[in-house]
Amino acid sequence: MVVLSKLKRAGLLGLAVFITQALARVVPEHATIVDRTTASTTTYDFVIAGGGIAGLTVADRLTEDPSVNVLVIEAGPFDQGEDAVLVPGAYNPAAYLWPDLFTVPQEGLNDGVYFAICGRVVGGGSTVNAMIFIRGDKEDYAGWTTLGNPGWSWNDFLPYFEKSENFTFPSASFAAQGNITWNASVHGNAGPVQATYPNYFFPGSGNWFEAVQQAGIAPDTDPNDGSVRGVFWLPLAEDARTRTRSDARINHYDRVIATRPNYHLLPETSVSKILFNSAKKATGVQFVATNGTSAAATTVNASKEVLIAAGGLHTPQLLQLSGIGPKALLTKFGIPVVSNLPGVGQNFQDQPTIPMTYNFTNNVSPNWGSLLNNATYDAEQYALYEADKTGPYTLVRTLSTNFAALALKDITPNYTTIIADALARNPLAYLPEGTDATVAAGYVAQRAVLLGQLAAEAAVGGLHWNTYDTNTLYTFKPFSRGTININSTSILDNPLIDYRTATDPTDIAIYTALLKKSREVMNAPAMAVLGPVEDAPFGSDVTTDAEIQAAILSVMSPTNGHECCTAAALPLALGGVVDPNFQVYGVTGLRVIDISHWPFPVAGAPSATMYATGEKIAVTIKTKYGLS
Repeated sequence: MVVLSKLKRAGLLGLAVFITQALARVVPEHATIVDRTTASTTTYDFVIAGGGIAGLTVADRLTEDPSVNVLVIEAGPFDQGEDAVLVPGAYNPAAYLWPDLFTVPQEGLNDGVYFAICGRVVGGGSTVNAMIFIRGDKEDYAGWTTLGNPGWSWNDFLPYFEKSENFTFPSASFAAQGNITWNASVHGNAGPVQATYPNYFFPGSGNWFEAVQQAGIAPDTDPNDGSVRGVFWLPLAEDARTRTRSDARINHYDRVIATRPNYHLLPETSVSKILFNSAKKATGVQFVATNGTSAAATTVNASKEVLIAAGGLHTPQLLQLSGIGPKALLTKFGIPVVSNLPGVGQNFQDQPTIPMTYNFTNNVSPNWGSLLNNATYDAEQYALYEADKTGPYTLVRTLSTNFAALALKDITPNYTTIIADALARNPLAYLPEGTDATVAAGYVAQRAVLLGQLAAEAAVGGLHWNTYDTNTLYTFKPFSRGTININSTSILDNPLIDYRTATDPTDIAIYTALLKKSREVMNAPAMAVLGPVEDAPFGSDVTTDAEIQAAILSVMSPTNGHECCTAAALPLALGGVVDPNFQVYGVTGLRVIDISHWPFPVAGAPSATMYATGEKIAVTIKTKYGLS
């Protein structure tokens, strides 16, 4: 009924597009959705393990050549077009997150156990994320290049950023009202990913925008032009016509599937093992039902390559189960070693968040609290959204429109002290016990790059107020490193997930400085008039560094759903798992094409970079095989 209601209220301009998308998402009955029997009896050129951003982008581009057959195997189901998925203001990803995925006790966070945020659905993270569409900083990609990846610079990626997106800019009058600016020269206007800005903002966002500048943070013309530093409007992966989410399923599957009989997708199925011949060439995969209803494993062949896109948590698990990883770990579980790569499952990183809640004695209305606490107002705004695609339901639920990305020198005048203290520490002292010498060498090389970024212009943290009761601090570039290791020989058993957040003192020093900067913003005149009062465990009596750090560690989340870097593109001598063309060392016919191959995170959310990476990988593969 919700879908029919939307169709009756849709404007004529976008009606045909909306009907096609809505019906495809509710009843995905295309012939290319295959069952396990069909998949196992079909010959494919490429088999892709994982149907998220990377998997679907590459599948779309490879199947542009009608002579190529591709199978994507996704552990999760198709979503059903729920408001919780498609409508920004109704955002609630719970139904499509990997269930029961918990960490081991986190030693840096008072031995707490945390839920690991990870999408399990066709579209992957693009279906469950908060839709933020920000590229990294030029320094991020320069750092990846420095670590042994020629062809990964900002200038190398820019054509693929532009190819991936269709960016719709707001009217000049609305941009002036909301302080929205952009650099049109770096954006694409013909790509599959629809991106834009919301067409509404809560009035309190203007207070925060002004307060950030009063605290010495300058506006950023466009965070997607290679300089992520300053305060700006958040660009979203949102379709400006329908005001709905633009995820990888829509833009790299639904968009093309009617004309791609060579593009097959097998949902609710987990790849359990990569198969190799005697020459160590990947020849296919083994797979099982994700729900465990059938214990029998089935196989499918790949004549050209197997491409792994299972994500930062499950890609290393799959590699290890297939005999690719640290020899000692594989031997422990009786897994024959195909390629001894100590870096598989190491170098694990995410972007931790620090939530601070507030009471406001004089907040400006409406704000997110108006929707959350007033059913009448909420219903009115939803009706407005359905009728005109305007209002707060064009915003991602509980997020405002403004964000501040900060270099360390923006966060604290004492940034040189933090850097000096980090330089004085033994870089190996805070790595996991038993870290292989090559992985340790890779970390030393990464640390040098990251310390250079701390002294330069790249953002290392961010601030965001949701206009109601929550102020969130984001950390982009952790120095702490975690691990992902198998805990059994079954893909259906969760791996051991250890973020090891806040185990490196450098991170804690940055967290502390970031919180102090956040307080400076909240105490600036434009925010002070709203009467912000910190809730416990923070408050006016929490003032010393020790008190601040204790409060931070008691509320910090080790994950923002940005798990990465567990099959890093680094030289073998630095603990690398793949080469600059994403090919796994020690075997042939196998690439890691997802976020696992990043050496370290970028300054911001990962999705925009993943789309561009998918475009770039597809060109690399097509060039190798002479595909059109």
